[in-house]
Amino acid sequence: MSFVSRSLAAISEFSASLPQADLFAALGLFSLVVLSALLLFLAIRFAFKISHSWHQLASLRAMRIDDTPGLKIMVARMDGTQGMSLRKNVLHALEHFLPEFNFGAPFYLGSFPVKFEVSDIALSGAEIHRLQDIFKKSNADLIVWGEARGRVDETTLCFATPRPSDKTKGIEFFPVTFKGSASSWGEKDYRALAYVAGRRLRPSLGKPADFRAERLQPIVRSMEKLLESESVLTGRSKTELEDDFAAGALHIGEQLKDIEWLEKSVDFRQRSLESLQQGEQPLRWAQAKIDLGRALMHQCEYRFEPIKLQDAMKHLREGIDSTKNDAHMRLTETGIAALQQAETMLANRRRFSIRWNV
Repeated sequence: MSFVSRSLAAISEFSASLPQADLFAALGLFSLVVLSALLLFLAIRFAFKISHSWHQLASLRAMRIDDTPGLKIMVARMDGTQGMSLRKNVLHALEHFLPEFNFGAPFYLGSFPVKFEVSDIALSGAEIHRLQDIFKKSNADLIVWGEARGRVDETTLCFATPRPSDKTKGIEFFPVTFKGSASSWGEKDYRALAYVAGRRLRPSLGKPADFRAERLQPIVRSMEKLLESESVLTGRSKTELEDDFAAGALHIGEQLKDIEWLEKSVDFRQRSLESLQQGEQPLRWAQAKIDLGRALMHQCEYRFEPIKLQDAMKHLREGIDSTKNDAHMRLTETGIAALQQAETMLANRRRFSIRWNV
């Protein structure tokens, strides 16, 4: 009995120590409020995710089914403290300046509220697969995204295009760093972005011989405006702009027999050769030499000057000799020589009517 008595006494003592009934009610009400708030937060978060997913799907579908003639451009999320300014700049540049580098052709410009990895070197494998999937679902020809942070006086923009052979296999990634803050962009920045986008959409702009000179002339004039302004492009994009303008000016001068464009080609190539080093960029140096020689030669067609023609021949020889020393050119020459030898062998066999397996 003593054990039972002690147990009952302990239970009675514990019961007496419990809070009053009104405290239990307050704790219950507080727990209910917290649980309701948590459930409401989770519901709002879930609804936001669903809405965001639907928005993404709607953006992809709208681009895929749109029947606007021309190319399709998707502007994705712009990160950083100046992301909103950068986004406005990108949309404005594409809408108002891209026609300068797109032959005035119409295009579809759409927004896609999704974040991509920002890199100035290369993308991860997972991000490449994401882009491939989006290209496939949207039929986009170009996706643009980037980052602009206030503490860094630079803006990084990323451009991705599907490979021309197959939109579902591989992408072409092109990062560009713009000098200056995104909140202080002007016409030169808009035109520079439009040029980079146009070059991604039309890689053939780097091969002016593919176009009629009359059709190419307005684009090369826009390139000239970019070169005349304080450059905001750096690295590969700046190199592309310089090479595209030089090749375009020479092509227009040759085809239209325009002395002014030939003079522009000569002046630009002479200036570029002052900064180009043969040992550092042998192919670009050789191209500049050959272009300069061609431009000087064509000038002599309209006003013959023996000294100028000799100068042209000197530049041409130096350019040709430089390409012979390049490993890629030597490999090509070796392959061509072997192919010619095989063709000669085949021709000789056929000449003597000897049947053999080829």
